[in-house]
Amino acid sequence: MNRAVLAVAGSRKTQSIVNACANGPTNVRRLAVTYTTSGQAELERRLRSACPAGAVPKVVGWYAFLMRHCIRPYLPLKYPGRHLRGLNFDGEPAGGRFATGAPRFLDSDNRAYKLHLSKLAYDVVLASKGAVIDRLTNIYDEIYIDEVQDLTGCDLRILEMLMNADGIDLHMVGDVRQSVFDTNPRDQNLRKYRGVKMLDWFNVHEKSGRLDVQHNAETWRSNQEIATFSDKIFPPKFTFQATVSKQAVVTGHDGVYALSEGDIEEYLATYRPQPLRPRIAVAREVELPFQNFGAVKGLTFERVLIYPTQPIVRFLTKGEPLADQTACGLYVAVTRAMHSVAFVVSDPSETRLRPWQRGL
Repeated sequence: MNRAVLAVAGSRKTQSIVNACANGPTNVRRLAVTYTTSGQAELERRLRSACPAGAVPKVVGWYAFLMRHCIRPYLPLKYPGRHLRGLNFDGEPAGGRFATGAPRFLDSDNRAYKLHLSKLAYDVVLASKGAVIDRLTNIYDEIYIDEVQDLTGCDLRILEMLMNADGIDLHMVGDVRQSVFDTNPRDQNLRKYRGVKMLDWFNVHEKSGRLDVQHNAETWRSNQEIATFSDKIFPPKFTFQATVSKQAVVTGHDGVYALSEGDIEEYLATYRPQPLRPRIAVAREVELPFQNFGAVKGLTFERVLIYPTQPIVRFLTKGEPLADQTACGLYVAVTRAMHSVAFVVSDPSETRLRPWQRGL
């Protein structure tokens, strides 16, 4: 049975893959796939620690999966005489968006352009007339996809093919609210399912009977005040369940605060939060050990200090809705924190948050 678990930040999504592999039958052939390099390393480390010797699933990145299992064995069926020699990570076709045929997807050394890798994989799968999927069913019984919300465009087409494959159970975990990466920013396929709207893609396949979708609204990371605030980042139209915190540690400085610039030095010295910002251009003049929102996905900090953009400030002061991509980045930033989140603003009293003052 194909399954998807859509869960809030801090709900132990990756651990659920580890538990399923460690506690399942040892004679099942499993593959685990995730997008980021750091995610691959962490998933492999956990699986090696939890699974019996000889039953540790193979862990690969999404691009490696596409090249190894979709493109390399069957590329000549789409482009005769061409054999995949690797990945061209940064290059673009000489003809740009007007390039067609093999030169659109492969450079002169037969390396695949990352820019169009998913479309190439999809085209090769179609050209193989079922051979790609048949080969996968002969190698694996279960395929696990971590951080599935990062996949877009033709990647979703390939997931749909896997869902329709007899002999493979597809298991996916993710959180559409953490859609801060995009495997195919220029791919026009299935654009209506990008970002938070990927929720509709899961609903379509659940209604078709091809996919069992489960939701988990429990977080083991953030306290309830932070969890409740994170729910307000997205408008009610998305109908997300209210997040329930299972983290009940009380430190004396807990929840979500607004902080004036004049209090930053004392706040940093007192609580030592991790400074976060949406991108490098924000608070460029401030000398702090910043990390960008997207870079901290998957990490946990006791406390975070956020330098917001003007759209985020308007959300905090006037309740103006955020663009989907901005909301996803802010959600990731806020839900990194266990105990406290503080926003740096010019006038804390204008926000709907609790102002922090010296001595409080």
